Amino acid sequence: MFNAADLRAKVACSLVAFSGLRLEVLGDFLGDDGLQIRDFPEMVIEDGVVDFKNIPTTVIVRKTLSKTKNQFFTFLCSERCGYLKQYLEWRLRRGENLQPKSALITPFTAKLAGQHIRTINIGDLMRKPIRNAGFQWRPYVFRRYFDTRLMIAESDGLIIRDWRVFWMGHKGDMEATYTVSKRLSEDVIEKMREAYAKAAEKYLMTTKKEGMTQDQVIKTFNEQFLRMAGYSDEELSQLGNIGELTPQQIQDLIQKKSMQALGLNGASKQKIVPMDEVKNWIVQGWEFVTTLPTNEAIIKLPATD
Repeated sequence: MFNAADLRAKVACSLVAFSGLRLEVLGDFLGDDGLQIRDFPEMVIEDGVVDFKNIPTTVIVRKTLSKTKNQFFTFLCSERCGYLKQYLEWRLRRGENLQPKSALITPFTAKLAGQHIRTINIGDLMRKPIRNAGFQWRPYVFRRYFDTRLMIAESDGLIIRDWRVFWMGHKGDMEATYTVSKRLSEDVIEKMREAYAKAAEKYLMTTKKEGMTQDQVIKTFNEQFLRMAGYSDEELSQLGNIGELTPQQIQDLIQKKSMQALGLNGASKQKIVPMDEVKNWIVQGWEFVTTLPTNEAIIKLPATD
């Protein structure tokens, strides 16, 4: 659905699906009020560039937009802050003068830019990518997504129920009234932000983080080969950048460790052992050469050619 959405629809859908907002928060019934630039206190707009001081970033829902008539806040994850940045920078490029009280979601028509739009229009612009993706769902499917995914995060212990209820703008229980609805200290807000970030990364985000680079893959494989050969962490740290070692160098290091395991440290490739130990040495990879009159035997390392 996001792939079938334009920039404005991506922002609207993101705020419902990833912040848990009602459609009426983005634009009220009459189109007189809705989310504004100032409702993102950690967002900075300078010289045509939109940036965020904190991510996940805070989204304030003012009393006039809250169904319970109590101001609350929620968060928007990094993945969706990117959509918001792109949308607002597009509006700046087309000449719009964004002010703190400018509407966040505004009509495409240039002469109406900066004004709020009605809830029904918010629903229409969200419904379009849903239909384009081949589904017949209502726009509130996005808010249900936020609720159900965070319920799973709650069951995993990533967040607590009171926070999920608070972020969705619901009235909590008696405990929530005294612990969440009042003014929160900075340390509590940061704990909420951290919890939201973990829950969003695991259960909300729809794109994966970039995988390892080719160099990282090579380094990982080289480390695994050397560990299997018997190299310790300390020995690996002394080898420098393992990712830059050639296949031949890796092979030589493995051969060196194998020789050490056989009791050979660069000296003779033959050794004399008691006859009753010959079997054990052969099992370890040595080859029998001959018997000595002293009830001993000569063994040697196998040829490496």
